[in-house]
Amino acid sequence: MALTHLADVILAQALLESRRVIDPKTSTSSNLPMAIFGLGKLGGTELGYASDIEVLFIYDVPTGRQASPSLTTDYFERWAQEFLQWIEAKREGIFHVDTRLRPHGDKGLLASSLQEIRRYYHPTGGAAPFERQALIKLRYVGGNATIGKAVERHRDGFVYGPDPWDLSTALHLRMRQTKELVPPGSTHVKYSPGGLLDIEYTVQYLQLMHGHAHPALHTPNTLQALQELSQVSLISPRERDALSEHYVFLRLLIDALRIVRGHAQDLVLPPSGSEEMVFLARRLGFVATDWQQGAADLEQAISSRMQDIHARFQRRFQKHERPDR
Repeated sequence: MALTHLADVILAQALLESRRVIDPKTSTSSNLPMAIFGLGKLGGTELGYASDIEVLFIYDVPTGRQASPSLTTDYFERWAQEFLQWIEAKREGIFHVDTRLRPHGDKGLLASSLQEIRRYYHPTGGAAPFERQALIKLRYVGGNATIGKAVERHRDGFVYGPDPWDLSTALHLRMRQTKELVPPGSTHVKYSPGGLLDIEYTVQYLQLMHGHAHPALHTPNTLQALQELSQVSLISPRERDALSEHYVFLRLLIDALRIVRGHAQDLVLPPSGSEEMVFLARRLGFVATDWQQGAADLEQAISSRMQDIHARFQRRFQKHERPDR
């Protein structure tokens, strides 16, 4: 959480400073016509070591006599481009700023108007089902607080609205991840069966299916959502505790892997018994007189936890899977 709070401060200040560059005559401290939002781990206040910094820029301008002729689409696009120059990662794959979760992805403009957000994230808009799910993690970070509140209200109405959630399609996409994003014969801590996504998607699917009836589920934080799911009896206290412990373990494992490798993207476990696995075990506190034994203990812990995570995922959702699987 401390990393997220630090990122929030830096991002909010960068939004002010970048506007000063493109528009030196305007005040940078008040009446900002744009806000910045976090998604993913940033939105969930869950940043870990070298996590991607996923952001979304949304602006709104007065209409009528108060409208400023200078606040054009190009103005906000230049502002967002300048902002990206202020956040510099010293190495590739370390706290990379990611803007791909904006409307229309890489094909869309960096900054979206509030009106475009309301059109795109709408049951008749262009947002794909996975974008509705991704919006669970949206959180206002800095800039115009009025825009921040308006977007979060719209998010709640769209994500947790009464429109049905296509669970079978979501499960099919999860299956494709395990087949297409995991190298053959390897274990990927995020994408493999029993990996981090099995926990996150369990939580998010339940939020999507039941959030309309339970406003307490409207949270971007995974551990808080698990607590709320237990409070409304959608999962048992025992399952809440097990998934919470597994989630924390896997996040620590991911952080350790990134520290060992100095890169955020490679989350495939080292070969069994390798020197890298020994080093990983020592970093995670699996210490024994025989270093190889410590590595073996870590491998056993990872295997048993991932098996339990995936078994829980299967028990809950297997009946909703497509018959052609």
